[in-house]
Amino acid sequence: MSTISFSRTNFFTYACNGSSPRHKLHSISLTPTTKMNAKSIGLVRKEDHSVFPRTSLITHLKFNSLEPSDEDLFHEKKLVFGNYVARQAVRDEELWVAAYLRAETHWEDQPGDERLIEHLKMDFIEREFNSLKMRCRGQFGQINKCVVAVCKPDLNVQRTVIKSVVGTLDISIRHLLHGETFPGQHKKYRFPIINTKNLQKFAYISNLCTRKSARRQGIGSNMMRFVIEFAKLSGIKSVYVHVCRDNKPAFNLYRKLNFEVVEMANAALEEEQMYLLCYKA
Repeated sequence: MSTISFSRTNFFTYACNGSSPRHKLHSISLTPTTKMNAKSIGLVRKEDHSVFPRTSLITHLKFNSLEPSDEDLFHEKKLVFGNYVARQAVRDEELWVAAYLRAETHWEDQPGDERLIEHLKMDFIEREFNSLKMRCRGQFGQINKCVVAVCKPDLNVQRTVIKSVVGTLDISIRHLLHGETFPGQHKKYRFPIINTKNLQKFAYISNLCTRKSARRQGIGSNMMRFVIEFAKLSGIKSVYVHVCRDNKPAFNLYRKLNFEVVEMANAALEEEQMYLLCYKA
């Protein structure tokens, strides 16, 4: 298993990157059926039955399976930091936990009817899980990877996959449109020309979040370092990310990682109160 090494590791505080609203993600509709037994999950409170998988499409998941060993991941690149490891998700169960963490982060501390919120979480988890699988398989015509931060394997401790994953983010490799110098710039043009030949590639990061109990341990910053190194090894010179303007912890995290605000006048970003930041390799 290849290891990406860095000269130093610093830890920064953050909560979530506040990336573009998740309703823009590709998703598919599912028909709810029966709920799974909460005893097999152990990730959330027993009374939160509505956040468990409800459809026959994902009953193949084995939530009690142990986390992959170093031998299982011998050929996978990874970044070891502290008590955790950043790497690409390799199991469907890890993708499901990634979807769960995103739902928990999105609805964190939001007021409202608890049962309704749990129902919305479950609907989001199922949609995002299936969308993640399709994106990671390249079904939308792009190279997409789901990165997870997991507890470092310990021979004396047996952890299930569902308890091992503590953080997640997505990285996708895309092309700038003809005439663009940064993603989204084509909105200035009324008739953008799309030419897939000789177009500059860039990496786009989204959906950065960590388990609430594992924050303030450098998980977010080191997952970012991992994907930046992945982008460099793939020949990518620019890495972009959106962040909500009022999300100061996330904004400060990106600035410490040498991301710069892209100077532009983009009406869509103005309406959503978003910054577009860029890291230049």
